[in-house]
Amino acid sequence: MRFLWLAVLVFALPAHAADLTKLRVTIPVPLISVYPLMVAQDQGFFAKEGYDVEIISTNGDGPDVDALISGSVDFTVSTPNRLMTAYEQGKPLLAAMNVLNRMTLDCTLNKASAEKAGITPAMSLDDKLKRLRGMTLAGTRPGAATYLLAEYYARRAGLEPQKDVTIVGIGGPSAMVPAVENGRVDVVCGASPVPEFPIYHGKGVALTDNTGGGDPVFDDMLWELLYVRPDMAKNDPEKIRRVVRAMVAAIHWIHVTTPEGQLPEMRERFTGTPDDLLVSILQNSLSAFKEGGTITQTEVDKASAFLLKTNSIAKAPPWNAVATNEFNVP
Repeated sequence: MRFLWLAVLVFALPAHAADLTKLRVTIPVPLISVYPLMVAQDQGFFAKEGYDVEIISTNGDGPDVDALISGSVDFTVSTPNRLMTAYEQGKPLLAAMNVLNRMTLDCTLNKASAEKAGITPAMSLDDKLKRLRGMTLAGTRPGAATYLLAEYYARRAGLEPQKDVTIVGIGGPSAMVPAVENGRVDVVCGASPVPEFPIYHGKGVALTDNTGGGDPVFDDMLWELLYVRPDMAKNDPEKIRRVVRAMVAAIHWIHVTTPEGQLPEMRERFTGTPDDLLVSILQNSLSAFKEGGTITQTEVDKASAFLLKTNSIAKAPPWNAVATNEFNVP
């Protein structure tokens, strides 16, 4: 029951659904990083704009954007890796808004692995990273942002991936949490509540706190974005404006509503997560949800820098070739 919320998300239609236009949106996994999308649906912000949204989890990033490129869905909310690689491959997509302007992926160590390596909470992040030698680090799948973060941290510590450390893809959160708790891998990297569960259960220790701003490298960054196809941008700009407006309203609701006031929403979406953990996660994540959702050149450049360092792209794209604020209007 703890991971019931990990299933593909297909939601019940409201009573007036016949009057709403159906939209399909893919996400990598139903985690806190896509919480504004859930809020926009559940709190009626999409309905106000005339839409009912079906949210489809693809159990890792990659297939989510593939679905958008193929035209089988209308939008994607995901991390920026495919935005940059698609541009490099001549299949450009557009970021229409920035949902999160900070990296919100974090890595958690198996408690026994941390003790064996002599890793303590008082150590700096860079000192902790140097002690990962010989460990197995896990993301969802090769090429996914979770996997790239593990590669990035290995290289930052001067370790060679697949030689000094092993990096594997093990699937979604329902696989990641027990894997690190049971010691099948030493480290998992993922979005909340994946990193927090092992710590909450007393079986893990935090390696990073990117979500809370612990690594300034990842501040002011294009991280969780609303993807659109260029053909929709040209042929149906009003649809994008309405979806952006709903998402912006959802982020504002998240900021002005107390964590306790959001518990009914969060319980519905993250079934089986204890209330105190939900409140803690929301409080730590809150500053990353970007009010207004506009995209800056700095944010795009920092996302490009991360992908350059993981050898995901050969060259950073011009920021205005992959991002636009055209649809972010009142």
